Formats: sequence, structure tokens, C-alpha cells
Amino acid sequence: MLTLGIRKVEKFVKEQQALGNDVRWDGWDMVFFRPSPKAVFSREGAFRNGVWGFDNRVSPNGSGVWEVDFRNVRRSKRTRS
Repeated sequence: MLTLGIRKVEKFVKEQQALGNDVRWDGWDMVFFRPSPKAVFSREGAFRNGVWGFDNRVSPNGSGVWEVDFRNVRRSKRTRS
């Protein structure tokens, strides 16, 4: 799990959006969208930007910390230098 405090979470969201990850704010919750054709037949499915998929919502805990699963995080590609 990646733990983010209030000072780092906004920077994290902007970096993820720059890397092409579909993450947005819904109040205090971060919402990650993953496209999937199976979402059409699911109650948890969501339709976003013309594509069916699933929303994964991350809410802050009682301490004001967001715990993001690494499956939702995109990393920048490193080059050999």
C-alpha cells in the first residue's frame, strides 16, 4: 500500500493524470477508473468517456491518510543511462 498524507496526495493525483492514469476527485475520495468489457453486465460497472469499466474508490482513513493499492498506481518508465 502507498500511504499519502494531505500534502502529497494532490501532487500524486496530478502525476498519475500526467502518466495517463484515469484518476479523479469525488469530494475527498480518489476514484481510479479501469476499463473492462465485463462492466456492462455488472451492477458495479460505470460508463465513463464512452467506455465501460470499474471505479475503484479510495477514501481517507480516520487519520486523514489515503492508502492506495499499488495496482492503481502507474509508474514512469525508467531509461537506461
